Amino acid sequence: MKKNSIILIIQIFLIGSLYAEEFNYKDFIKGEIPLITSENPNAVDIIEFSSFTCSHCRDFHNKSLPEIKNSEIISNINYYIIDFPLDYFAFYASRIASCIGNNRSTFTDIVYDQQDVWKKLYKSSDPESSFEVEDSLINYAIQLGHSKDELLKCIEDEEMQNKLLGKQIEAQEKFKIESTPTFLINGEKVLGNQPGSKFIEIIKKKLKE
Repeated sequence: MKKNSIILIIQIFLIGSLYAEEFNYKDFIKGEIPLITSENPNAVDIIEFSSFTCSHCRDFHNKSLPEIKNSEIISNINYYIIDFPLDYFAFYASRIASCIGNNRSTFTDIVYDQQDVWKKLYKSSDPESSFEVEDSLINYAIQLGHSKDELLKCIEDEEMQNKLLGKQIEAQEKFKIESTPTFLINGEKVLGNQPGSKFIEIIKKKLKE
Protein backbone atom coordinates (compact mmCIF):
# COMPACT_ATOMS: atom_id res chain seq x y z
CA MET A 1 0.00 0.00 0.00
CA LYS A 2 1.58 3.33 -1.09
CA LYS A 3 2.20 6.17 1.36
CA ASN A 4 -0.11 8.67 -0.34
CA SER A 5 -2.93 6.12 -0.38
CA ILE A 6 -2.42 5.35 3.31
CA ILE A 7 -2.46 9.04 4.23
CA LEU A 8 -5.65 9.56 2.22
CA ILE A 9 -7.32 6.55 3.85
CA ILE A 10 -6.41 7.77 7.34
CA GLN A 11 -7.77 11.25 6.56
CA ILE A 12 -11.04 9.77 5.30
CA PHE A 13 -11.33 7.59 8.39
CA LEU A 14 -10.76 10.55 10.68
CA ILE A 15 -13.54 12.55 9.03
CA GLY A 16 -15.92 9.62 9.57
CA SER A 17 -19.27 9.74 11.27
CA LEU A 18 -19.88 12.35 13.95
CA TYR A 19 -22.59 10.23 15.53
CA ALA A 20 -21.67 7.22 17.64
CA GLU A 21 -24.15 4.62 18.74
CA GLU A 22 -24.18 3.32 22.26
CA PHE A 23 -21.79 0.42 22.43
CA ASN A 24 -20.42 -1.79 25.18
CA TYR A 25 -16.69 -1.20 25.34
CA LYS A 26 -16.14 -4.82 26.44
CA ASP A 27 -17.38 -5.98 23.05
CA PHE A 28 -14.89 -3.62 21.43
CA ILE A 29 -11.86 -5.12 23.21
CA LYS A 30 -13.01 -8.73 22.84
CA GLY A 31 -10.04 -10.60 21.36
CA GLU A 32 -7.58 -7.81 22.16
CA ILE A 33 -4.55 -8.71 24.30
CA PRO A 34 -3.93 -6.33 27.21
CA LEU A 35 -0.42 -5.03 27.83
CA ILE A 36 -1.13 -5.18 31.56
CA THR A 37 -3.36 -7.94 32.92
CA SER A 38 -4.96 -8.15 36.35
CA GLU A 39 -6.02 -11.31 38.16
CA ASN A 40 -8.76 -9.32 39.87
CA PRO A 41 -12.10 -10.27 38.24
CA ASN A 42 -13.34 -6.76 39.07
CA ALA A 43 -10.31 -5.00 37.62
CA VAL A 44 -10.70 -1.67 35.86
CA ASP A 45 -10.29 -1.73 32.08
CA ILE A 46 -8.25 1.10 30.58
CA ILE A 47 -8.27 1.51 26.81
CA GLU A 48 -5.83 4.01 25.35
CA PHE A 49 -6.37 5.29 21.82
CA SER A 50 -3.01 6.63 20.71
CA SER A 51 -0.85 7.68 17.79
CA PHE A 52 2.90 7.10 17.85
CA THR A 53 3.64 10.60 16.52
CA CYS A 54 1.45 12.31 19.14
CA SER A 55 3.46 14.35 21.67
CA HIS A 56 0.74 14.11 24.33
CA CYS A 57 0.72 10.31 23.91
CA ARG A 58 4.49 10.41 24.42
CA ASP A 59 4.02 12.39 27.63
CA PHE A 60 1.49 9.86 28.90
CA HIS A 61 3.87 6.98 28.27
CA ASN A 62 6.95 8.74 29.61
CA LYS A 63 5.39 10.39 32.67
CA SER A 64 1.83 9.39 33.63
CA LEU A 65 1.97 5.67 32.83
CA PRO A 66 5.12 5.02 34.92
CA GLU A 67 3.38 6.71 37.84
CA ILE A 68 0.40 4.40 37.42
CA LYS A 69 2.69 1.35 37.15
CA ASN A 70 4.45 2.32 40.38
CA SER A 71 1.22 2.78 42.32
CA GLU A 72 -0.66 0.23 44.41
CA ILE A 73 -3.54 0.10 41.91
CA ILE A 74 -1.45 -1.46 39.12
CA SER A 75 -2.58 -4.97 40.14
CA ASN A 76 -6.19 -3.92 39.58
CA ILE A 77 -6.13 -2.79 35.96
CA ASN A 78 -6.30 -4.30 32.52
CA TYR A 79 -4.56 -1.93 30.12
CA TYR A 80 -5.11 -1.99 26.36
CA ILE A 81 -3.68 0.08 23.54
CA ILE A 82 -5.74 0.62 20.40
CA ASP A 83 -3.81 2.21 17.56
CA PHE A 84 -5.33 5.42 16.25
CA PRO A 85 -2.65 6.61 13.80
CA LEU A 86 -2.95 10.24 12.75
CA ASP A 87 -0.35 10.17 9.96
CA TYR A 88 1.80 7.89 7.84
CA PHE A 89 4.67 7.41 10.30
CA ALA A 90 2.29 6.66 13.17
CA PHE A 91 0.66 4.05 10.96
CA TYR A 92 4.06 2.61 10.04
CA ALA A 93 4.98 2.26 13.71
CA SER A 94 1.58 0.70 14.47
CA ARG A 95 2.14 -1.87 11.75
CA ILE A 96 5.48 -2.81 13.30
CA ALA A 97 3.89 -3.01 16.76
CA SER A 98 1.28 -5.39 15.35
CA CYS A 99 4.00 -7.69 14.04
CA ILE A 100 6.10 -8.22 17.17
CA GLY A 101 3.78 -10.02 19.57
CA ASN A 102 4.84 -9.86 23.22
CA ASN A 103 7.48 -7.23 22.48
CA ARG A 104 4.83 -4.64 21.70
CA SER A 105 4.99 -3.09 25.16
CA THR A 106 8.78 -2.66 25.08
CA PHE A 107 8.69 -1.39 21.48
CA THR A 108 6.04 1.16 22.45
CA ASP A 109 8.17 2.38 25.35
CA ILE A 110 11.21 2.77 23.09
CA VAL A 111 9.36 4.57 20.30
CA TYR A 112 7.83 7.12 22.68
CA ASP A 113 11.08 7.56 24.60
CA GLN A 114 12.93 8.22 21.32
CA GLN A 115 10.14 10.14 19.60
CA ASP A 116 12.07 13.41 19.42
CA VAL A 117 14.97 11.57 17.78
CA TRP A 118 13.23 9.68 14.99
CA LYS A 119 10.66 12.36 14.16
CA LYS A 120 13.45 14.86 13.50
CA LEU A 121 14.86 12.60 10.81
CA TYR A 122 12.08 13.58 8.43
CA LYS A 123 12.54 16.74 6.38
CA SER A 124 9.59 17.82 4.26
CA SER A 125 12.05 19.26 1.74
CA ASP A 126 13.66 15.84 1.35
CA PRO A 127 11.15 13.04 0.62
CA GLU A 128 13.97 10.49 0.81
CA SER A 129 14.31 11.24 4.53
CA SER A 130 11.11 9.28 5.12
CA PHE A 131 13.16 6.12 4.61
CA GLU A 132 15.41 7.17 7.48
CA VAL A 133 12.38 7.34 9.77
CA GLU A 134 11.16 3.94 8.61
CA ASP A 135 14.62 2.41 9.13
CA SER A 136 14.83 3.90 12.61
CA LEU A 137 11.45 2.45 13.62
CA ILE A 138 12.31 -0.93 12.13
CA ASN A 139 15.64 -0.94 13.97
CA TYR A 140 13.88 -0.52 17.33
CA ALA A 141 12.11 -3.82 16.64
CA ILE A 142 15.30 -5.46 15.38
CA GLN A 143 16.95 -4.55 18.70
CA LEU A 144 14.29 -6.67 20.37
CA GLY A 145 15.36 -9.72 18.39
CA HIS A 146 13.15 -9.56 15.31
CA SER A 147 14.32 -10.29 11.79
CA LYS A 148 14.31 -7.33 9.40
CA ASP A 149 13.15 -9.47 6.48
CA GLU A 150 10.26 -10.91 8.49
CA LEU A 151 9.26 -7.48 9.75
CA LEU A 152 9.26 -5.95 6.27
CA LYS A 153 7.12 -8.81 5.01
CA CYS A 154 4.69 -8.59 7.92
CA ILE A 155 4.12 -4.82 7.78
CA GLU A 156 3.12 -5.07 4.13
CA ASP A 157 0.34 -7.53 4.93
CA GLU A 158 -2.85 -5.80 3.75
CA GLU A 159 -5.14 -7.88 5.96
CA MET A 160 -3.26 -6.66 9.03
CA GLN A 161 -3.31 -3.07 7.78
CA ASN A 162 -7.04 -3.22 7.12
CA LYS A 163 -7.63 -4.64 10.59
CA LEU A 164 -5.72 -1.75 12.17
CA LEU A 165 -7.59 0.88 10.20
CA GLY A 166 -10.90 -0.91 10.68
CA LYS A 167 -10.45 -0.77 14.45
CA GLN A 168 -9.76 2.93 14.15
CA ILE A 169 -12.98 3.49 12.21
CA GLU A 170 -14.94 1.45 14.75
CA ALA A 171 -13.48 3.48 17.63
CA GLN A 172 -14.50 6.68 15.93
CA GLU A 173 -18.00 5.49 15.13
CA LYS A 174 -18.76 3.76 18.42
CA PHE A 175 -17.05 6.09 20.89
CA LYS A 176 -16.53 9.33 18.93
CA ILE A 177 -12.78 9.08 19.30
CA GLU A 178 -11.40 12.09 17.46
CA SER A 179 -8.04 12.90 19.06
CA THR A 180 -5.15 11.27 20.86
CA PRO A 181 -4.64 10.27 23.48
CA THR A 182 -8.19 9.44 24.46
CA PHE A 183 -8.96 6.88 27.15
CA LEU A 184 -11.93 4.74 28.08
CA ILE A 185 -11.76 3.79 31.77
CA ASN A 186 -14.49 1.21 32.34
CA GLY A 187 -16.27 2.96 29.49
CA GLU A 188 -15.85 6.50 30.82
CA LYS A 189 -14.12 8.74 28.29
CA VAL A 190 -11.11 10.76 29.43
CA LEU A 191 -9.72 13.22 26.89
CA GLY A 192 -6.02 13.97 26.66
CA ASN A 193 -3.11 13.18 28.89
CA GLN A 194 -3.58 13.78 32.62
CA PRO A 195 -1.19 13.61 35.56
CA GLY A 196 -0.71 10.07 36.79
CA SER A 197 -2.42 11.06 40.04
CA LYS A 198 -5.58 11.97 38.13
CA PHE A 199 -5.72 8.57 36.42
CA ILE A 200 -5.12 6.86 39.76
CA GLU A 201 -7.97 8.84 41.30
CA ILE A 202 -10.35 7.79 38.51
CA ILE A 203 -9.27 4.14 38.77
CA LYS A 204 -9.78 4.07 42.53
CA LYS A 205 -13.24 5.51 42.06
CA LYS A 206 -14.08 2.85 39.50
CA LEU A 207 -12.86 0.09 41.83
CA LYS A 208 -15.40 1.23 44.41
CA GLU A 209 -18.36 1.23 42.02
